[in-house]
Amino acid sequence: MKRIYFLVLAALVNAAAFAQDGGTTNVDVNVKGGGFPWLWVIGGLVFVILLVALLSGSGGTDRVIQKKTIIKE
Repeated sequence: MKRIYFLVLAALVNAAAFAQDGGTTNVDVNVKGGGFPWLWVIGGLVFVILLVALLSGSGGTDRVIQKKTIIKE
């Protein structure tokens, strides 16, 4: 029984291998330009703004201002 399963599987694999397209392919590796240069500029600006915002922070210190009012009679 295992031999029959193996033969059926081998026949299916063989049929799939022969069914592959034997046509020619045309691949153009000379792609012109970057497509959207303005998109790269906007992305760079957003990155720089985020970088500055994350690195500047508030200096790591919080200020607490206390005012005392003293009234003398």
